[in-house]
Amino acid sequence: MEGFNRRDALAAFLLGAAAVAPLSVFAEGSYPARPLRMVVPFSAGGGTDVVARALARTLSERLKQPVVIDNRAGAGSTIGTEAVARSPADGYTLLFASAAYSFAPAVYGNLPYRPEDLTAVAVVNSTPLMLTVNPSVPARDARAFIELLKTQPGRFSYASSGVGTTLHIAAEHFLRSAGVKAQHIPYKGEAPAMNDLLSGQVAFMVGQASSAVQYVKSGKLIGLGVTTPKRLASLPEMPTLAEAAIPGFSAYGWNAVLVPKGTPRAVIERLNREITAAVGSSQLQKTFDDLGLDRLEPMTPEGAAAFIVAETNKWRPVIQGAGIKGE
Repeated sequence: MEGFNRRDALAAFLLGAAAVAPLSVFAEGSYPARPLRMVVPFSAGGGTDVVARALARTLSERLKQPVVIDNRAGAGSTIGTEAVARSPADGYTLLFASAAYSFAPAVYGNLPYRPEDLTAVAVVNSTPLMLTVNPSVPARDARAFIELLKTQPGRFSYASSGVGTTLHIAAEHFLRSAGVKAQHIPYKGEAPAMNDLLSGQVAFMVGQASSAVQYVKSGKLIGLGVTTPKRLASLPEMPTLAEAAIPGFSAYGWNAVLVPKGTPRAVIERLNREITAAVGSSQLQKTFDDLGLDRLEPMTPEGAAAFIVAETNKWRPVIQGAGIKGE
């Protein structure tokens, strides 16, 4: 992964090592004995929530127990993350994190939890993002839109799912890379942000492709480009932003499952196996394909921790350069 090095791996290993507990704490066959709670630190209906619910359905079938979604939106995902960090380390409370988890240390500084209070279990997917505009905006390609922003600096506003979230950081990365400015309007989740983009209350958004594809296909939004190096299979005619206007541009979201520090190792390994199997199932792969999501290579818990550390280090200078601070 980009930005990964041996120091990251060592830091991740130490981060995960604290979660190791005697295997005898949980007998392999006794877990899970009751429903699990998966906390999604964003509002219902957004891209992260959609992926979490798809995973929860398949995971429920594999674990033979319900996996109940608990939406805890706010403060750039830190409210839901704190709720999990303070939960019992028994394997029954999971955090469905997004890339915002890796942004939080740079965005907020003094977090209500410590990153080491959580242990990575598995990385689920990467999430292509898409630059979309309301049809009222007089631009139909990325280059024309950038020129519009240059000639009318600060006139146009963009929506995000909150300060310090993936959509906020990706949009600021786009603006800085293009050398333009726009007004940021943060929302408590992607769903309300998307609603205001559709109604024309804001001009544009860099949102999850999984949320935007249906509206682009129906003509309710205009898609100007995807943020990943390759095009979407579901919209092959849409160029990447790197192709259309900003060579080398790349930004993407991701989702991962974490648990409170101290969760027994046997439980972490069981969850890792079941999540990996769920992500590889034909059922979830179809969902990923329909949503335009990418499956990453399966990772061990240590590999997932190393990935998150690398992402944290990669985006810190972008966040600091843009002066993004949580409220």
